[in-house]
Amino acid sequence: MGLKKQLGGVLAALLAAGVVWAGNDGLAVTQTVPAGERVANYLQNYLGTIYTVVEAKSSGGLFDGPQTYRVVVGYDPDQKNLDVTLVGAQQDPKVIEHMMDVMRGIALRLNPKLQKNFGVTLRDGDLSMDYLYAKTGHVMERYREGKYLGPAPMEKDEVSTPTPDLSSNP
Repeated sequence: MGLKKQLGGVLAALLAAGVVWAGNDGLAVTQTVPAGERVANYLQNYLGTIYTVVEAKSSGGLFDGPQTYRVVVGYDPDQKNLDVTLVGAQQDPKVIEHMMDVMRGIALRLNPKLQKNFGVTLRDGDLSMDYLYAKTGHVMERYREGKYLGPAPMEKDEVSTPTPDLSSNP
């Protein structure tokens, strides 16, 4: 009986390995990633690095004062544009617009590299941008087709409440 159990175990292991091996066939299929997604990944890495450097400067600098910023870049295949979201704690609309202008300018100045690497040239209308206030999750500024649209309208059920300060709790 011990031999039958061992053979049964070996047979089960071989069957499981065959199923796993067959499942990996899908991983071997190569598909080209759309240029929009590749550009979005490139901009995410490039702009994320810039914001990390700016954030590290304690003397202020490019965005008029030290604070935390994050940038998220995605590609919307339906609209064929790049969705860019800046996340931070800034509330002044003029400062937010300045930050978005700087970010947009950097992205557009990358056109020679984007053309060389991806065969793509960005126009201002290719960028759809939002500034998300990190403490409430509300969009403080929107930029579409070359125009600032102001804050996103709040939904009826949406309540703007600041995140509680947990640093004072022991």
